[in-house]
Amino acid sequence: MSEITAIEPQKKRADRVSVFIDGEFVVGVGADVAAAAGLFVGMSVDSNDLNTLLRAELARKARERAIRLIQYRDRSVEEVRRRLAGEDFPPDVIDEVMEFLARTELVDDKKFSRDWVEARTAAKPMGKARLARELFARGIDREVVEEATGAIDDGTEYELAMALARKKSAAADLSDRANRDRLASFLARRGFDWDTIRRVLGDLDAD
Repeated sequence: MSEITAIEPQKKRADRVSVFIDGEFVVGVGADVAAAAGLFVGMSVDSNDLNTLLRAELARKARERAIRLIQYRDRSVEEVRRRLAGEDFPPDVIDEVMEFLARTELVDDKKFSRDWVEARTAAKPMGKARLARELFARGIDREVVEEATGAIDDGTEYELAMALARKKSAAADLSDRANRDRLASFLARRGFDWDTIRRVLGDLDAD
């Protein structure tokens, strides 16, 4: 059995402490981790105690990393999970962090999806199909995606497509089949369905 012989604040990081065991520096951990573990000078520790401490410190680092990620911009649950996995945090630590983020409502796929649809349609008009693809790519469940994109009804999607088509075709002769095909393909790439596209092209002809 070993003994903690010193717990010293780190000079460059006031929120961290250095832990010395049997007179030797062993590990640096967050002051909150040390407090939660109840560390004190003279405390007897063994290898299991040290492993538990190291694991708690790793979880703290992963939690801080996750919070920095979502402070930079909103992210889906899966986006945060992928980033943590890409930085080699172990699966059990990632699970713990994701549970914390969900419990504190720092990540919420429903809210993320609603905000995504609103922001994307405002900045760059697109149809529900493309919005759904983008959300699927961010690991959002189908049910959540359908709920978020369902906020765009057929009338709204038509208006988005028409506004985009008018802007795109302002200087184009739509009596030219090649121009019509290019416009139709452009709208399809933006995620509008073919019924909406045909309706838009027909109304542009009428105009």
